[in-house]
Amino acid sequence: MNYIAVDWGTSNFRALSVRDGVVIKSVQDSCGVGKCQRSALPEILKQQLHRLEDAYDEQIPVLLCGMIGSNIGIADAGYLDMPLSFSQLLGKGMELPGILLNPLTLRPGICDKRVNEICRGEEMQLAGALTLSDAATFAAVGTHSKWLKVERSQQQVTGMQTLMTGELYHLLLNHSVVGKGLPEQVDSPAAFQAGVETALSVVHEKVELVTELFRCRGRYILGALSQEAAASWLSGMLIGYEVACGHPGGDKTVCIIGNEILLPRYQLACEILHRRYELLAAEDAIIAGLNGVFSYGG
Repeated sequence: MNYIAVDWGTSNFRALSVRDGVVIKSVQDSCGVGKCQRSALPEILKQQLHRLEDAYDEQIPVLLCGMIGSNIGIADAGYLDMPLSFSQLLGKGMELPGILLNPLTLRPGICDKRVNEICRGEEMQLAGALTLSDAATFAAVGTHSKWLKVERSQQQVTGMQTLMTGELYHLLLNHSVVGKGLPEQVDSPAAFQAGVETALSVVHEKVELVTELFRCRGRYILGALSQEAAASWLSGMLIGYEVACGHPGGDKTVCIIGNEILLPRYQLACEILHRRYELLAAEDAIIAGLNGVFSYGG
């Protein structure tokens, strides 16, 4: 399995050069699709791939996934609708001739028209996670966390829910009165736990989410919360709300897919809420998914 995979999102670009199923070199940049002129995307792709140097080979296939396949990307690859077979996750998608010397394909996203849910990029993490976990619920966590349900007996992806946890956290801290005037933040496990516990009250409908989000400011203004721990409380509140909403509970285990910064936070939230979980590094999941695509050859 020799290929180059490009995960090109709204904010960031990443290219992975893979030989025999193993990443031999990767490059990253902040030239996300949302920051670039659409007409410039083909040239940016060429420039970024040449940064791989000796790990770039014009003979091997290149696969693009993420927002690069959206209506603001290099071309619109559309969406595969649910319920979606596991084999459909392994298709390479739309051919894009004339851009590179390499064979170039563009993966579609996935959607659930029944509830107006859309997803681009995380479906590759799911494709890999299916081979690495026996779970029936997967959470690809981050800016827009995707909670995905599968039916193993039917070999189908059957449902999806997005929770805008990461984006809300950033907006509230940096662009709202909740974060206005705060000093430098410090990590506070106690404040994080208090946030998670508050989230549980929200889910049980003792208070409204939008009310409790503003009360983060009230807490530190009135001395119930250290100003330096406001970010930890808000993180706990939003991650706790996400886990409480998305986790099926009981004896069900959710496979949580994320990076080394987020996974410990989700682990702690699950433990506070007594939810069963397993953790999977996003890098491991996406490489397993991409290897599956090139093994399947769809």
